[in-house]
Amino acid sequence: MNGGFFYCFLYCLCAVIFRFWHPFFSVKGRENVARGKQYIICANHAGMADPIWMLLALRLGRFPRIMAKAELMEIPILGAFLRKCNVFGVHRGEHDVTAIKAALQALRGGESLLLYPEGTRVIALPDGSRVRASDGEPAQGKTGAAMFALRGDVPILPVYVSENRHPFSPVRVVIGKPYALPQEDRKASPETLRRYTDELMEKIYALGAKS
Repeated sequence: MNGGFFYCFLYCLCAVIFRFWHPFFSVKGRENVARGKQYIICANHAGMADPIWMLLALRLGRFPRIMAKAELMEIPILGAFLRKCNVFGVHRGEHDVTAIKAALQALRGGESLLLYPEGTRVIALPDGSRVRASDGEPAQGKTGAAMFALRGDVPILPVYVSENRHPFSPVRVVIGKPYALPQEDRKASPETLRRYTDELMEKIYALGAKS
């Protein structure tokens, strides 16, 4: 289920609840999102509520397919709710063929795909570096987004969400301009996918630096 009444209901509910905790919410670059256009939406992952802020910022009118860690889908009530929101699970750190097929099938069906290339929540340190919240190791984007963009021939939409948030802190979402990867690299090597992924993460964080 990816549109209609449930999307509108959840949008309105989240607008009330989340704007209470973060009353200063701003969105820049919304004009870069064309209604009905298909994208691979890629953002940094700063907090558990990131998908909600994306929902409020993008105003897509329907749910994209959202890739999330498989463990969330296994929680009985939460998993059922997430599936209703068009979420599917991926086993991180593995070559999850089922998740890859689900993503490509969604793209072939004309749906947008929302994912977080870093794969986990990331913390910005005072020196400007970023580490994974789970273990403190340096954060690096995974190459799945670039692979999906090439195989699905769908443009990437980079999005930045403000980092290191706390209750009542301002939340900023900056939406960049969509861009396409060259189709001659459709069967790109791991090295090429890594280069495209590093460039994507640079674009995402540059949005935050410019805002």
